[in-house]
Amino acid sequence: MDNELIQYIDAVDNMQTEYLENKISPDFIKLCNPEWNENISESEAFIRALKLADEFWNLYIKHAIAEVEAIDIILKKLENCQECYLFLDKEMPYKKAVKLSNNNKVKYIIFKSRREGYDVRAIQDSCKFKNEIVQADDINVARKITGIKDLLYVDVRGKLCCTNTLESAIELVKYNEKR
Repeated sequence: MDNELIQYIDAVDNMQTEYLENKISPDFIKLCNPEWNENISESEAFIRALKLADEFWNLYIKHAIAEVEAIDIILKKLENCQECYLFLDKEMPYKKAVKLSNNNKVKYIIFKSRREGYDVRAIQDSCKFKNEIVQADDINVARKITGIKDLLYVDVRGKLCCTNTLESAIELVKYNEKR
C-alpha cells in the first residue's frame, strides 16, 4: 500500500513529480475483481467496479472544472502582475496557467497554505531558492541566514519554502532575488 499509493500521493503533494515518471497509479478498478478468498460473483465485482468508476469520474470532472476556473483567475492576475511573485489568497492549481501565460517576470507563487502559514513556490526552473538555505543543516540555520524568524520549511530541492506570514513570504522572495 505504501509503495503503490502513499508514496505516489506524497510525491504529488510535495511537488516531487520526477519520482512519478516510472510510477503508475494503482488500478482501482482491477482491485474490485474478486480475490481468491472472497465468495462473490464476477457480476457483483463488476457492479462494485462500476460504482467506484462512477465516483472516480465525478471527482475527476469536479477537479477538471476547478482547474479550468483556476486557470482563468490566475491568467488574469498574471496579466496585471508587475512583481516577480504572484499572490493568491488560496492554493490553486497554477502550473497550466503559468505555462499559458506570457508573463515571464513572475518567478514565484505565494499562497495561503492549507496547512499552516504561506507557501512560496519557485515556478521557473531557473529560479530555485539559494543553496545556502536549501542545504542548511536545519531550519534554525536557514532562519539565521535569511533573517526570517518565522521561516517554517525549506524544500531540499529548492522549489518550496513556507513561512508563518505573508510579509515573511515576500521578504523571502526578495532575499532570494538578491544576487
